[in-house]
Amino acid sequence: MSKSRITHNELRIKLTEGIIKFFFEKKDGELRPAYGTTNIEDIPFEHRPSGVGTRANRITPFFDIQKQRWRSVSETSQVWEG
Repeated sequence: MSKSRITHNELRIKLTEGIIKFFFEKKDGELRPAYGTTNIEDIPFEHRPSGVGTRANRITPFFDIQKQRWRSVSETSQVWEG
């Protein structure tokens, strides 16, 4: 499957719909693959947000399915679906 570049707004929408495989460019230029979501049904109960935090500016948070941890992508990083 080929990768297609997407915007952070598109990524946020896709993350709410379920688990998505995407790639993002790290600060060192490395391309990092991720399987992530923000869909509450796909996040283990113990990792679900409590609703008391605030999101930092200019990041796209996601739950990393493989690492079982919350991660984020800087909005300055390029993102591809695939």
